[in-house]
Amino acid sequence: MKMKTLLVTLCASLMLSSFSGIAKEVKIGMAIDDLRLERWQKDRDIFVSKAESLGAKVFVQSANGNEETQMSQIENMINRGVDVLVIIPYNGQVLSNVVAEAKREGIKVLAYDRMINNADIDFYISFDNEKVGELQAKSLVDKVPQGNYFLMGGSPVDNNAKLFRAGQMKVLKPYIDEGKIKIVGDQWADGWLPENALKIMENALTANNNKIDAVVASNDATAGGAIQALSAQGLAGKVAISGQDADLAGVKRIIAGTQTMTVYKPITQLANTAAEIAVELGNDQKPKSDATLNNGLKEVPARLLTPIEVDKSNIETTVIKDGFHKKSEL
Repeated sequence: MKMKTLLVTLCASLMLSSFSGIAKEVKIGMAIDDLRLERWQKDRDIFVSKAESLGAKVFVQSANGNEETQMSQIENMINRGVDVLVIIPYNGQVLSNVVAEAKREGIKVLAYDRMINNADIDFYISFDNEKVGELQAKSLVDKVPQGNYFLMGGSPVDNNAKLFRAGQMKVLKPYIDEGKIKIVGDQWADGWLPENALKIMENALTANNNKIDAVVASNDATAGGAIQALSAQGLAGKVAISGQDADLAGVKRIIAGTQTMTVYKPITQLANTAAEIAVELGNDQKPKSDATLNNGLKEVPARLLTPIEVDKSNIETTVIKDGFHKKSEL
C-alpha cells in the first residue's frame, strides 16, 4: 500500500512539473575573444546577469586574442558537458572542427556578434555590420567630402572587419571614382589593438608627409591608437576620424574634439537577446530569426540589430540615456 501511495505521489509531482513548464538548468559555455578589451567586459557582464536570471549557469573563458587558446577553451567546455556554446570568435575561420565536435555531443552553438564560417552553427546574433561601415564613412564624407583618406581596418581574421570595410567602400567608392577622395593607405590592425594602430598611423603619416585629411578607423581602440600618432604631429582634431563601440575613451575623445564619431551598438540589447536565445537553444526551442546569413556551409538563422551613429550632438540621447555611460564618467 505504501509503495502504491509513493508511486501516485511521484506521478503527480512529475505531472505538476511538466504542466508548470519548469525548464532544466541550462549550462552555457561563453568563449570570448579578448576580455582585455572594454567592449567584451560589458557584453560578458550583461549576458551572464540575464542568463542567470533565466535560470542558466554560465562558464566564461577569454582567449586573450589567441586562436589556439580559444579552441582549447571550447574543447574544455565541451568536456564539461555544457548545453550551449556562445562563441565570440577571435578567428571565425578556424573553428569548424571544434564546432563539429560540439554538435556530435548534442551541444547547440550560438555565434555572438561575429560569424563563425564553414561551421554547423545553430544561430547568429549581431548588428547589421555593413551598416556600421556605411555610418562610419558617411559621417567622414559629410565633414571631408574630398581629400586624402587612410583606411584603418580591424583584425584581418575577424569576419566583421571585412563587413565594416564593405560598408565603408559602398559610401566611399563614388567619391573615389570621381577623384574627390584619394585612398593613400589601407592597413589592418592585428587583434584590433591600439598599439598596432599607433604604429600603422605613424608609418602612414611619414609616408604621406602628414597629408592625411581623414582616417576611416573601424573601431574606437584603433581610432585611439591612430589619434595618439596624430597628436604627436599636432594633427589631433584636425583630421576627421571614425570609430565604433562607443568606448568610454572614444566618447571622451568625441567631446574633446579629437575623434569625429563612433558607432554605438546597444550592447545591453545584444547581450540580453543573446542570453534569451542561448537559453531557448538549451531547452531545444527554436529562436525567432529576422534574417539568414550564409556562412559558407549553411544558411544560418540570425537576429540583426540596428547600430546608431554617435557624435557630439547626440551623446546625451544615446549612450547616456541608455545608461551605457554615466554623465559623471564623461
